[in-house]
Amino acid sequence: MAGEVAKQSARAGERMLEELLAGAQRRGEAGMSLARCVVCAVFLAMHVPMRAGLMAEGDPKSWILVGGLLVGLLLSFDGLRRSRSGNITIGGVYVSVAIDAFIVYLTIITGVIWPHEGYIGLLREHEPAIIYIAIVASGIRLSERGAIFGGIVHALGLVMLLVVDVALWGDSLRYSYLEIVFAAAFVVVASIISYSIAYRTRHLLVEGGKAAVVAERVRHRLGIYVSEAIADDALGTADLELGGASVEAAILFSDLRGFTRYAEKLAPERLVEELNGYFQAMVAAIRAEGGHVDKYIGDAIMAVFGVPKPRGDDAARAIRAAAGMRRALVVHNAERARRGLPPFEHGIGVHYGAMVVGNIGTPERMEYTVIGDVVNVASRLESATKGESFDIYVSVDAARAAQAAEAELPGLSEHAPLSVRGRSESLGVYTIDE
Repeated sequence: MAGEVAKQSARAGERMLEELLAGAQRRGEAGMSLARCVVCAVFLAMHVPMRAGLMAEGDPKSWILVGGLLVGLLLSFDGLRRSRSGNITIGGVYVSVAIDAFIVYLTIITGVIWPHEGYIGLLREHEPAIIYIAIVASGIRLSERGAIFGGIVHALGLVMLLVVDVALWGDSLRYSYLEIVFAAAFVVVASIISYSIAYRTRHLLVEGGKAAVVAERVRHRLGIYVSEAIADDALGTADLELGGASVEAAILFSDLRGFTRYAEKLAPERLVEELNGYFQAMVAAIRAEGGHVDKYIGDAIMAVFGVPKPRGDDAARAIRAAAGMRRALVVHNAERARRGLPPFEHGIGVHYGAMVVGNIGTPERMEYTVIGDVVNVASRLESATKGESFDIYVSVDAARAAQAAEAELPGLSEHAPLSVRGRSESLGVYTIDE
């Protein structure tokens, strides 16, 4: 059982890490798609009014530029939709980088290289800076392969632009050696930055995700030893200190009848197996009502309702848990009968009142628990069921607190007062009818 819980915890951690990375990639792709949408929309707003007349005259340059920007805008909207509807695959990253390149080179070819007066050469214009920005932007998608792909695509794209540039302007345009070297250096540097962004950001996300997984695993495993509510309270406290505070809460004690004699005949492994099976059934009933197991004492269970945070109906929850444990024992005994094992019997005591809750022990080894007369009385009510025909005793204090909360309760019947060790007066008790 513990091994299965550990495996479930590990799988949950892996899913958490995968979801973290997928979410970061979706946000990165959504950011790039939105940026493309804005760029295309701005360029269209600039060029459509300016080129409307030329388009009416059938100017191919204007039609290619405006038509390409419209296609880029539509593709960007589709990328934005896809980034919000599902995970981003590496194929999707490649497509997105290719769309960047399409928009960049379409704009540069039609807006810069296409023959026009006063042209001084692509590498001497400011527009190629868009290429370097697009290379760096490839890394925002948090994919190292996407960053490498972006560097390669844009390097080839720049070479293509230079080929077109030379083909159109070769007779009048000559680039110096340094201009070529600087252009290549900018591409290499932009690619390194892009890869570094993808790798470093992804690495930080993975490390942060692993830390979150470890923290969740610690909280989950600590919750197995105490309860998830107490684990959260302990992990959310800056400093753990000894001490306690008085609270109104309910205590439930249960104990198996005759288990010590029965256990003498069992091998240790068999003993633990049968005891754990019983605990599993009982604890499920306790947790179903919001209680937590404070401790196991041999075959006894001490559960608390209302700690660390009271709910107002904690007494009723403890009473309902006692009834639930009775029903769970019937089911558990039926399973034991199918395995040829004798039935279990247990006694349960429920009490409600003021108690001290907090960290008990030493700074080196402390235990979160509850202490006080209420705890002792609940234990003695459980002991009082031994040799009786009733398996559950509920104190009058618990019954009254539950009734005052106007909470749902099983049927209660008043029982003759009991003499409880440690108390000079008899204690009023109830039994549960169902």
